[in-house]
Formats: sequence, structure tokens, C-alpha cells
Amino acid sequence: MTGATGTAGTTSPEGPAGRLKTVVCISALNEERTIQSVLQQAALSGAVDEIVVVVNGSTDRTARAAREALPSGRPEVLVKTLPERLGHDVGRSLAAAEALARGAEIFLFLDGDFAVAAPDIVPFRRAVESGVDVALNRLTPLWPDVWPQGPVAWARRALNVFLGRPELGLDGLTAVPHALSRRAVETVGPAALAVPPLAHALAVMAGLEVKSVHTVAVAVPNRPAADRPRALPPAAVAELILGDHLEAIAALIARRGPRGGFGDGGRRRDLLPEGAGWTFSPGTAGRPDPTIPAAG
Repeated sequence: MTGATGTAGTTSPEGPAGRLKTVVCISALNEERTIQSVLQQAALSGAVDEIVVVVNGSTDRTARAAREALPSGRPEVLVKTLPERLGHDVGRSLAAAEALARGAEIFLFLDGDFAVAAPDIVPFRRAVESGVDVALNRLTPLWPDVWPQGPVAWARRALNVFLGRPELGLDGLTAVPHALSRRAVETVGPAALAVPPLAHALAVMAGLEVKSVHTVAVAVPNRPAADRPRALPPAAVAELILGDHLEAIAALIARRGPRGGFGDGGRRRDLLPEGAGWTFSPGTAGRPDPTIPAAG
């Protein structure tokens, strides 16, 4: 990576007055119009010690705007630039890895394309300070009036049901803002954060404290507009998110067996004739898949 500003290698686990060190993680692509307001609101929250911005594939002044957003230098802003586009959420994974190396104890995730008001940032940090490992944006109360209905919302709800957490509704790591403890990032691994539903599933299956803590209505400000296009059209984004949830379900099956830990109702599958449709060997149930990162 090139274009970094700030002092690399800072590893203190404490912020001011002994507070747990909180680092904001942002991935940005052509966000010169919004990135400064994003960083300024984070600074105004008083909840942030450092900010890591991974600027990838940008053809505008996003990186420069991020560096100039906080002339006071408080909190410190570390800007890392890559010439190529990384794809959805890879930047957040890289930002989290950097924050981990810099000694973060609380990881706050924001998007670069719209600002979250300072008072709405604080509850996520406080939740992790109080012992929550994964503090989620509580979007379920907005559905279906504000949050759109459709396959993506259904997939989000279904994943939480399969994980045994139906009370989470459609809440998950797909939506910002959210915050993770250091324990959560180390447990799921920064790489898993590139696929948010996978990281969510790994956290739940590891027995981490996952909780919806505060509502920030992001559906409207995060919608594409003529002056704020998206890297992918809406249909492609929906397909991406659905695939992400299937990847999370694959991890669930790898952990808990072909039925994800749900009972089979006493079916005598051993008596089924060969070629009678989908069958499985009970001996494979729960056998770990070595391609899925361990959790817990």
C-alpha cells in the first residue's frame, strides 16, 4: 500500500484517559464529496482515537480529501491507497487488519459515501465497552416501512434463523454502522470481514456476544443517486449479498452438519435405496470443513 499518512506501528491498547482504543475502519472508492463529512462526524463523536481509510480504485480526490478532513490531526487519520478496485468490503478487511496491528480494542465500521451523525456513532462504541463483541445496527424495526422488502431482507432474516438467533431479525454485519471487539476480530479473522454475513455467522457460532444496539436509518442516505453512482448496479449488488449469505450458510453447514444442527425427525435414511434422491451419510454430520476458518 502507498500514500499512508500518520505514524505507522502505533500499538497502544488505550485511548485517552485509559479508554479502550477505538479505531474507525473505512473503505472508500470515489468518495471525495462525502469522505470529509464522514471523518468530521466521527471526530465530533468523541468516540474515536484513530481512523483508517483504505482508498481503492479511486479516480478522484478521495485520498487527499481524507487527509485534509481533520486539520487538527485529532483523531489521527491514516490513509492507505491502492490503484485497483478491491471489490465489496475487501477494503474494510484491510482496514481492520491495520487497526488490529495498531492495537485497536474497538473497531468501528463506517462507509465512505454517507456520514453517520456523531451522536449515532457513540452507542456502538459504548456497547463494546460494556462487553458486547458485535454491536449491530438495529434495522429490523424499520422493516418493511423504510427498509425494502425482497430477497436480500429475506436472506438476512433466514440466516439469523438458521443461526438460532431469530430475534436479530434482518440485523447483521452487512449494514453499517457497527462495531466489533478485538476478541471478535481475532476470532473471525480480518479476512472474513470481506464477506460480512460470513463474519456474522462465525461470530455467532463462536458464542460471541452479538447484539443489535442502536438504529441508524441508512437505507435512504445509502441509496444510489445520479451524482453518487455505485460500482455495481443494484441487481448485481443484490446478487452479491445473496451469495454472501449462501457462503455464510455453507460455513454453518460445515460446522453443524448437512442440516445445520436442525433435527431430521427420525427419518431412517439408512433404509433408502441407492439413487433415491439426496442422501447423506450420518457419519459426515458435523465434520469440519478445513476450508472454512475455525471459530471458537
